[in-house]
Amino acid sequence: MRSVLEYDDFRKYILDFYLEKKETQDLSWRAFAEKARIKSPTFLKLVCDGKSGLAEDTAMRVSEAMDLTSYEQDFFLLLVRFNQAKRDDMRNLVFADMMEIAKVHRVNVLGAGLYDYFANWVNAVIRELAPAIKNPSPEKIALASFPKITAESARDSLSFLIKNGFLKKRGNRYRQTSKSLSTGRISIVAPSVRSFHRQMGELALNTLDKVPVTERNFSTLTLGLTEKSYQKILKELAYFRRKIIAIATNEDEVERVYELNLQLFPLTRKLNKRETRDAE
Repeated sequence: MRSVLEYDDFRKYILDFYLEKKETQDLSWRAFAEKARIKSPTFLKLVCDGKSGLAEDTAMRVSEAMDLTSYEQDFFLLLVRFNQAKRDDMRNLVFADMMEIAKVHRVNVLGAGLYDYFANWVNAVIRELAPAIKNPSPEKIALASFPKITAESARDSLSFLIKNGFLKKRGNRYRQTSKSLSTGRISIVAPSVRSFHRQMGELALNTLDKVPVTERNFSTLTLGLTEKSYQKILKELAYFRRKIIAIATNEDEVERVYELNLQLFPLTRKLNKRETRDAE
């Protein structure tokens, strides 16, 4: 079984532990709960099904029941806090502690590179910009960025991008290791991605007054939708995104780095059947 340090979901780890022990030691949910000093024989199954959470003291007893070492217990408790935190700022603090434990024990946390990548909008810009500049230097990259960034910030980002495999350097040139980048389905990245969306939203507002209309395109639609039409639009947006990526990656040259934000969000609560009129 993989180390707990390689998991991004404490429920998945508990389930994997249970399934392995069930196979090798005929462990039951009841016996698992008893070992963790939990009264309900089905509680841990409810936790794995996402129907219940873990309090701090209960999480400690579960970690002891799984015979985790001291640093593994610490990581497991942090993972529980991370998965159950309601605010992104709390998740960010907990994740930093998780990374420290993983670093000491030389284990790569699943999705850690992407987490840090999306934590700062500068990384996304420099990943596109650095390969496009002739004889690139942190100073040149910083001057080409909008809004302006410092050379130190550009240097730090370049170092991060190379270290984590987003860019590779040959001589005095940078190349992307892949044409496009996706968040995938890694749940641990979600808080960082939300932060990325906030940053890009703020940058978009900044361009309204500072970038000529000939160099930007803003449009909005306010729509009344059903759940069925909403799902159809999501499929169209996914298809549109794939077409845009294909257009952008079809050329090797870059003249400018753009950000395309696609936003579809509710402006009202969901109306129930009694509140809507019948179609005529």
